[in-house]
Amino acid sequence: MPHHQIIIACRDNAEAEVLRSAAGQPSASAYHKSTTLLDHLAAAGGSFLVMTPLIMDETANGILTKVAIIQPSYSILYARHADRALNVLRLFGCGCSVILGPDELSELPAYLEPDEAYLDALVMPPFFIDDDESSLKEPPSRQACPLHVTFLGAQAMMSCANALLNIHASSAMSMACVVPRNAWAREHLIQSLGEYTLWNAQTKPLIATSCVTFCNDFNALASLEPTGQHFVICHGLMSDAENAYLDRLPACVRVFEAAREGYSEKSQTGFEAMISPERLWDILISALYAQ
Repeated sequence: MPHHQIIIACRDNAEAEVLRSAAGQPSASAYHKSTTLLDHLAAAGGSFLVMTPLIMDETANGILTKVAIIQPSYSILYARHADRALNVLRLFGCGCSVILGPDELSELPAYLEPDEAYLDALVMPPFFIDDDESSLKEPPSRQACPLHVTFLGAQAMMSCANALLNIHASSAMSMACVVPRNAWAREHLIQSLGEYTLWNAQTKPLIATSCVTFCNDFNALASLEPTGQHFVICHGLMSDAENAYLDRLPACVRVFEAAREGYSEKSQTGFEAMISPERLWDILISALYAQ
């Protein structure tokens, strides 16, 4: 059974009972309006938020954004209704940890026992407030220096989603991230990518420009071998395998780590030089001009 308090956000009591039953938590508190929900989350601390796309006066996007401002939260979305209208890319970018499809509610208990270290390492950088695309333009393709960006960590999809939303698809840039393990989220993530960005999805373990490679697991991600510039962005709890991957990277690879205030870049003495998320997107684009 989950060790943390489960809080439910949904439209009515009928939906709340469905979620209580699925979670095996018959006494879990349920909230249908954002004011009371946010007040309770601010006071509770260390809670799991299980929500549907809509409550009586707010959408999942709005709830996730406000919750992230209050405190890092482990949030699970059950796409019970309005699932065809969901921008899954944006939901992950807002900080959603798990998104379950309308036919995947039986999988909910498997996501309610994350490692304590995972919860301790949750971090919400301030980029969800403004996801306007970077104003920097890439150089002409014949002059650009190719760049590949790898996203690591338990919350890697959050940084990856925001990079895809903030950086215009580039013929000289590629990205790679481990895709969510449940089928519905994988399918709708790719769908949202096509609807809301000009980036393409690549599901084979290959690097392709203007594409994000969605890998099924870390082994597939680690098998990718960038031939040009390589940046790595770390977000959330890092596994032993991911840390070992970082240790064997060439010294020329630039490594950034997500923090509450933005991102910090790794130097010889550790992570330092805190920068804003907007500045990080500009750094990625600027790297295309390197000679």
